[in-house]
Amino acid sequence: MVMKRVVLLLFFMLGYILGVNGWSRYSNFDNSSTRCSYKASAKASLTIQNRSSYTLTVKIIRTNGRGLYQTVTINPQSASTIYFSRSDTYYTKTKASKKLETIYKKTTPFSIQCDETGYSEATLQFFVSSGSGGTGQSISKAEFESNK
Repeated sequence: MVMKRVVLLLFFMLGYILGVNGWSRYSNFDNSSTRCSYKASAKASLTIQNRSSYTLTVKIIRTNGRGLYQTVTINPQSASTIYFSRSDTYYTKTKASKKLETIYKKTTPFSIQCDETGYSEATLQFFVSSGSGGTGQSISKAEFESNK
């Protein structure tokens, strides 16, 4: 397990990497609807961790052209948590900026669960190095600024 983490960490350091780790809990739900209970322990969340020296602007976008859910700006070596009250599928658009360098990327879709069967507590970790390498689809500034 430790060796696996070391190998993954080394891989992440090669470029702009997105790691998604999610899990679900099964308690404290309001079964009368598909929305999560508003109890703090039962709300789905996505924590975005910036593990780089770049400032990140991350847009959480609903899939299928349904538009922007939320935008957060995360300073270097910081994190931000976003909360969800229903299940849905999203992807991120990210702008990583440092001095005169800016990198734009888009992730593949991911699902957030928040219903009577459980809720997600997910983490996205961003590792950014200079250049346009790494994983994730490179996008233009215009596509990043579009909220669809």
